[in-house]
Amino acid sequence: MDRKSIAQEYFLLATTDKGTMPAMRQSESNAGLVAAGVMDLLFNDVIAMEKKRITVAGDLPGELGYLSSLYDYLEQKPRSTERLMGDYLFSTGSRIKQLTAELGESLLESGAVTRREGGLFGKKTLYIPEQGAKEALAEAIRSAVAKGTDMSPHDMVLLCILRETQNLNPYVSKEENNAWKAVWKEIKRNPQNKQLANMIHYVSDMTAVIVTMLVTNGMM
Repeated sequence: MDRKSIAQEYFLLATTDKGTMPAMRQSESNAGLVAAGVMDLLFNDVIAMEKKRITVAGDLPGELGYLSSLYDYLEQKPRSTERLMGDYLFSTGSRIKQLTAELGESLLESGAVTRREGGLFGKKTLYIPEQGAKEALAEAIRSAVAKGTDMSPHDMVLLCILRETQNLNPYVSKEENNAWKAVWKEIKRNPQNKQLANMIHYVSDMTAVIVTMLVTNGMM
């Protein structure tokens, strides 16, 4: 299949067939969307992260134009991961809505989602993942797990975000999940995988911030 960015693929796998994030873990899933966007920017050397602080280090590539609102937010000034997640999860909701819309439109262009109006008054724009695109991506994820330590950094980070936001289980068996956890531990132990281990560490830091904030705000 034609692979996409981490944020686009996370969007496809985490979004339900109703065009929304899972009702029982909506906040965590939305936070995962932000984390995935941050990782795309990090992979492309657009931002730098040090001691849980994010700074813009370069221009936004045209192929990541659907992350422009996230980039513009980070470009205003250096942000901590706590501030980032707080602003996206506990503000009026406009930031996460804009990020969702930008990602949805980018996937609409490739035919990976369909667009329709929904919500209580039928005024909310929803992006419904195409089942074929979702199944093909799920198969790619399972194939990545089977590769063990040979899986790409892209797949490792995507799997990590899906697991931390509880959106991985629908796509892998218990045995595959256990195999992935063993691979994750091996990568973190191997000094030759320092860069990838750092990426995973960034994701873990962000998800730890998410959990703390949700507990503090009584949302878990």
